[in-house]
Amino acid sequence: MPDLKPAYLVCGDDDAKIDAWRGRVRRRAEADHGPGGLEFFDARSDDASAVAASLAALTFATGTRYLLVDDVGAWKAADVEPLLDALAAPTPETVLVLVVRGKPLKGLVKAVEGVGGEVHTYAAPKPWELPRWASGRARELGLGLDGEAAKLLVALAGPSQRRMESELEKLRIALHPETTVRAEDVERLVAGEASAKVYDLADALVGGDVQAALTLAEDLTAQGERPSRFVYPVVGRLREVHRAVAMLEAGSTEKEAASALRMPPWRAKKVLALARRVDRGPLERAVCRFADLEVELRGGGALDEGTAVTLALARS
Repeated sequence: MPDLKPAYLVCGDDDAKIDAWRGRVRRRAEADHGPGGLEFFDARSDDASAVAASLAALTFATGTRYLLVDDVGAWKAADVEPLLDALAAPTPETVLVLVVRGKPLKGLVKAVEGVGGEVHTYAAPKPWELPRWASGRARELGLGLDGEAAKLLVALAGPSQRRMESELEKLRIALHPETTVRAEDVERLVAGEASAKVYDLADALVGGDVQAALTLAEDLTAQGERPSRFVYPVVGRLREVHRAVAMLEAGSTEKEAASALRMPPWRAKKVLALARRVDRGPLERAVCRFADLEVELRGGGALDEGTAVTLALARS
């Protein structure tokens, strides 16, 4: 960090960018002073007066001191007063980094800006932006994550960037030396207690067993899974089976269809088995209904997502 400021306020709900900031500060402190070079405080257990006292303390260390206070949002306006007083008279050759998960107190923003510091606000990607974020983070890790794989990763890992980053790290290790991540890799390797049940739900719906699909959806919701998480696996399976049905009806052999589906043999076998049992008409209506549901969930429809997903399942 060239031209260091006396104070930095790093805030918002983009955990990945905030964690990256914390990592850079720690590395800079340890590069200057060795292990333990960063003086770390946690606002959930350390009060503002302790940080203020440390800022004012005389040390025999040479060079720039680095202090980082995590989760400053845990402090109320009255709690932070000692730190605001200390910031009013910044200590020379001292850098204070304050991390707020969410929206910071106005007084804190004003105090940091008042001493010539910087405020960095990072907003998390919107839900529909997460696949693009996942693909970008994968590139940074040396992985190629295509659009389908990125959507599936979001569906399985949920909206947490930390969770997605962790899963990308696992994929990088599991697939080495391969660097291309396909949707089937994500389906096979991404952790998740409810992952298998989500795909059971998709297969039940494709097979026309609406009651089983609704029961599985209720079980998943009871486990804390968001209903919108069901949508991508269901849509993916519907489209796969619909494509397989079209090829079989056009006269393709199962071997030819499996090759054209471009997926692992175990998955192609399952898709073709479903394709042999389904009726094309209801399948196409289900594809259309869930395509509409994707649009509705993305744009914020009139119904809450739980009701919207349940109705789509019941009407398919």
